[in-house]
Amino acid sequence: MKQKYNVLLRLFRPMLHLGLIIVIFYVMYRIRLFTDLIPGVQLKIPIINYQENMAFGIIAAFAFVIIGIVKDLYELHKPIQRYFQTFTKTWLYRIITITFIWYFGQGFVFFFWISRFIILVGAFVSFIVLFLFDQVRNYMEARRHREGNNKILIVGSNTLESYKAIEKIKNWFSFKTEFATHNEINDIDITEYFIVVAVGSFEKDVLQNMFERVRFSDNTRFYHISEWFFLEDVVYSPENIDNIIALEYKHSKLDGRSIILKKLMDLFASLFLVIITSRLMILIAIAIKIDSRWPIFYKSKRVGRHGKLFTFLKFRSMYTHMSVGYGGKEADELYQKLIQSDANVRQWVLPKIANDPRVTRVGRFLRKTSLDELPQFFCVLRWTMSLVWPRPHLPDEVKNYESRQKRLLSIKPGITGYAQVFGRDSLDFEEEAKLDLYYIQNRSLFLDAYIILATFGVVFKGR
Repeated sequence: MKQKYNVLLRLFRPMLHLGLIIVIFYVMYRIRLFTDLIPGVQLKIPIINYQENMAFGIIAAFAFVIIGIVKDLYELHKPIQRYFQTFTKTWLYRIITITFIWYFGQGFVFFFWISRFIILVGAFVSFIVLFLFDQVRNYMEARRHREGNNKILIVGSNTLESYKAIEKIKNWFSFKTEFATHNEINDIDITEYFIVVAVGSFEKDVLQNMFERVRFSDNTRFYHISEWFFLEDVVYSPENIDNIIALEYKHSKLDGRSIILKKLMDLFASLFLVIITSRLMILIAIAIKIDSRWPIFYKSKRVGRHGKLFTFLKFRSMYTHMSVGYGGKEADELYQKLIQSDANVRQWVLPKIANDPRVTRVGRFLRKTSLDELPQFFCVLRWTMSLVWPRPHLPDEVKNYESRQKRLLSIKPGITGYAQVFGRDSLDFEEEAKLDLYYIQNRSLFLDAYIILATFGVVFKGR
């Protein structure tokens, strides 16, 4: 909870920078308008338009924040390091950007005079104010870390290389630091730590085991410092820790700001789709009611992120009671018999029944067009699902997962996914899991956008 609180505080930092820069521009405008630059000497002051100067100040504020995002000034999770260099580069690039806008915008975008005094003195004052503000904020964050429960675990491999590296980095972190050897790691809950740093050369299975234990953690970050081999099924992000290169192990390229953008995309896109498909969903509900009465929706418990169950929602496409020709059997009871018969064309974890007798007439159309999936937009709005990520499975299916396939549970399930675009129901579970695991390791906002567009093509083709 405290770590999430720290992330929220860092998330508001760009907004605070925006506000401070705009306030500084306003103060500079008032000073330039009513004060002589040289005591006793009245200078001719050109016409200074308030609206244009403040508009320029807002542009300058957004320029600083955008450049800061590109230059990693607003890290959400990582420890703060080399802050002065990053801040100074951001400030300099911002000066170059707004100077370019000021020079080429005169008479074209800005028809009145944009004061050079406001630009130059405002830039100097903003550097001082923002830097002092961030130093106070950074000091308070570091103090909160030292006094809180955020801890770092450094795991050594009992090699000379390990001892030298630990001696060099142990005082670098502003958190409480604890130490352990690889022989002691099995008795420690490493997910309680904010950062785990593995230093030295480890057996591959030992290193893999350490990373697997933090893979599903929302708060624990994993670093490896070594000149020896590294893991192969992870994404690396190099980090300079006191002139030592540490590789941060991630199970995905999607991290930090990208995750926030993905959540915003899920929220607004699903809300938009619910609005534009609302009339269609009403028509589907009426068709289901006429064809096979109640209920309209099919609800079941599916396994979501970290193995937690959630309520999965679809338009009902099957009979709830097979009374004609099936001895009054419930549909779920009949399903257990069908998956053990020749009708099951895809064995093991994910059965598939050919010409399933439980599917209604309307249900066949809904399945062919994937319209039965529309209610899952409400699951996205409840944050239990995402637009793009691997499809959720039933508890009885998940219990048959192999160890590596359990990595599918490291992220939230989705309405569509990589495997749905490349194969859909034609894949067996092993092939589907491979595609989904590839997506997890290589996911990005661009890949998500591609999958969403490709999904429309799959649906229109009726695959």
